[in-house]
Amino acid sequence: MHTPYRFFRAGLAIGLLALLQGCALTWIRHAAPQDASTPEYTVVAGRMNYIVDGELMAPYGSAPRWGPPNLIALRMEDGNPFVFPQVDEVTGAFRLKVPPGAYVVSQIGPPIQPDRHTTWPRLVLCVPATQGEALHVGHLQLLGTRYRETYTLSTGTERVSQGVRYRFAVVDEGGDGRRSLFRELPDLPIGQRLQERWQQDKAGLIRQICG
Repeated sequence: MHTPYRFFRAGLAIGLLALLQGCALTWIRHAAPQDASTPEYTVVAGRMNYIVDGELMAPYGSAPRWGPPNLIALRMEDGNPFVFPQVDEVTGAFRLKVPPGAYVVSQIGPPIQPDRHTTWPRLVLCVPATQGEALHVGHLQLLGTRYRETYTLSTGTERVSQGVRYRFAVVDEGGDGRRSLFRELPDLPIGQRLQERWQQDKAGLIRQICG
């Protein structure tokens, strides 16, 4: 289970980068079926779904069902935080207009629901500039495993910790044109370390993320 302190640290890192550039959160816009990529925005299409203990959590909706996943990512070219909107409630599909760049995911899911939220998953999304086509980014799967563990404090008092632990997978579901997939980078700096690396060597960080 994620603690309020971890939420604070994640929010602090986002705020520091945003403050550095004097900007607020920017919302990514949905793309219509007829929309195509332009030099300013690359149209990306794919799916994102929670799969917990092997069960697809869609269709999404109000409690007791799970809310559809969304994410916040930092664009390394300028340090700006972008909010990616929630996906389709039935299929988890999305089609979005995304400014080209190297994105580091800082959080996925609502902070107020710890079993549906993860911070700094070391996921990146590389969005190249293109003209006319749409890029298929694959199916990002948030693979969760429920846990319930008992631990003992130094005082001898027993406590129970429970929640969901996540790992990530991207399934390439095809499509015409070039693909720009989500990728997991285990060695990626996160939080305060990401901010420091960004300030010291932005170009090197972008190369690490997107090659």
